[in-house]
Amino acid sequence: MKKNIFVALDFNSLEIALDVTKKIKDQIAGVKIGTELYTVCGAEGLEKFKELGVEIFLDLKLGPEIPNQVKKTVAAIKSLKSIKYLTVHTSGDYEMLKAAQEAAGSIELLGVTVLTSQSDLQNIGIKNTIKDQVKLLVNLAIKSKIAGVIASAQDFELVRSLSKDLKIFCPGIRGDEDKKHDQKRVMGYADFSKIADDKCFAVIGRPIIEGDPVQNIKKIIQSAKQ
Repeated sequence: MKKNIFVALDFNSLEIALDVTKKIKDQIAGVKIGTELYTVCGAEGLEKFKELGVEIFLDLKLGPEIPNQVKKTVAAIKSLKSIKYLTVHTSGDYEMLKAAQEAAGSIELLGVTVLTSQSDLQNIGIKNTIKDQVKLLVNLAIKSKIAGVIASAQDFELVRSLSKDLKIFCPGIRGDEDKKHDQKRVMGYADFSKIADDKCFAVIGRPIIEGDPVQNIKKIIQSAKQ
């Protein structure tokens, strides 16, 4: 079975994050490192994950920001040479995304569309429906030629209707019996596996890292085989 899970290492301890990764690295495609863990581990910590042989998805959600500032930040991150994927906000507009792509080199940029924690865009002044907003932002990602997008699995078919080539990373994937926590637009891994193609990846945090990660991921993967 294709490895299509990126584990969200939502820890503030490099030691704990490395320990979890070592235990499950043979079952995953890679690890997602967000701002919390990156703040405590820095560039040296990232190298330790690279040494374990897993792909690193650095989730910093750069922007919205002045294009040149984002370009310089992406160039600085590229110099670390350990990052496979890096997130930017597609809402930063085309010029920002274009500037980021110009600096990315071998790093594959992933554009954040609508967060899986967001179920109502009206309260932040966006009049579009979620589907219309996702479509708008995905088209910006396509136009700027970045590698992929971050989108709810519920939006998978919409994204694929716009592009067959974009990589799609889906947060909010759960074990079938798991609670939603702070995610609202979620999907169980079994259902995700039925729709996902070779360029689509599940991003899973709590359902794997809380408790016994070895047994948790085994159970989640097994759910897709039933």
